Amino acid sequence: MSFWSDLGKGISTHVRGFEFIAKHNLWHFFIYPVLILVALFIAGYWSVLQLSDWLVDWVTNELGLQAVNDDSWLGWLQVIGAFLVSFLLKVVFLLILSSYIKYIVLIICSPILALLSERIEEIISGKKFPFNFPQFMRDMMRGILVTLRNLAMETLLIVSCMIIGWIPVIGWITIPFLYVTAWYFMGFSMMDYSYERMRMTIGQGANFTRKHKGIAIGNGFVFSMILLIPFIGVVIAPILSVVAATLAVLETKKEEADHQNFAA
Repeated sequence: MSFWSDLGKGISTHVRGFEFIAKHNLWHFFIYPVLILVALFIAGYWSVLQLSDWLVDWVTNELGLQAVNDDSWLGWLQVIGAFLVSFLLKVVFLLILSSYIKYIVLIICSPILALLSERIEEIISGKKFPFNFPQFMRDMMRGILVTLRNLAMETLLIVSCMIIGWIPVIGWITIPFLYVTAWYFMGFSMMDYSYERMRMTIGQGANFTRKHKGIAIGNGFVFSMILLIPFIGVVIAPILSVVAATLAVLETKKEEADHQNFAA
């Protein structure tokens, strides 16, 4: 299956996911993320923006880029330099912040997302998954572990790109690369709830995701776009994207099984 076909599947399953939620009356799963919305509101984005402004002021002062009060070429050079530094730092800071917020949401929502993904497969396959608390705890901890693993790898890439980002021209391409990378790891986290029930190891799940990276990128892209919606984005994104990821994984596994049976 081509990358572009997988990418389309990763995106389009969100539409089918919404229809699936409505058809099977799964709206109650949206209640849990509301608690996260309240927590994020209490924490406040204002404090984050204040921290960003402080960081920009500190860096520009350290680099001696404060604007001078004249119209000389030096004054204009300092104004331009301060603007570029401020812009780059805020973009990087907000990118890092958005990445961490996404993963915090996933960690907190891990128990409900695991149950939701299981419920979806029960509806589609008719197979029942009797509740087993020890197994549920293992699956939940695996979901958190995979999320932390993806967070660590994404952070490493962000730091590397921050270093490269200061190189003229070449550094400019790091920003879109970082976004695609963030979408990939986010989609991977959504897909892993299905891998748990299939008893894939984390390594096997990573291999399947790399093979179908288009699904992960498409899923993570829509997740990130929904998350940008003020207030309700954090409520909708985790639930809808895990439904979409589960549908995509089950569909892809079925296609691969049918292909193998046909080849045999």
